[in-house]
Amino acid sequence: MVLKNTMRLGFISLLLFACQAPQKQQDDFTQQTPAEQGASLFSMHCAQCHGEDGKLGASGAKDLSKSRLTDAQITTILKNGKGAMPSMKALLESDENINLVLSHVKGLRQ
Repeated sequence: MVLKNTMRLGFISLLLFACQAPQKQQDDFTQQTPAEQGASLFSMHCAQCHGEDGKLGASGAKDLSKSRLTDAQITTILKNGKGAMPSMKALLESDENINLVLSHVKGLRQ
């Protein structure tokens, strides 16, 4: 129960931090290539649990380098969450951003 409450508090803190991103970060983001945008979004919203290389596994996060999920399965998990992973739909804000993260996640595979 304590772990669950700690995870919720951490997620809420992450949400509050993400909502206060400065305009300069937004400007920098729009000037990046799609691959860089996907990596940036992953770094901001996913790397805390999955690690930059997808292998961290914090809080029970899956090793993304070993994932063999289809595009549709990954998209569904990003939009709806699964297990301890919350939905990323609100954080990623658009289907375009979800697709950018999807492409990045697929690039982490071994």
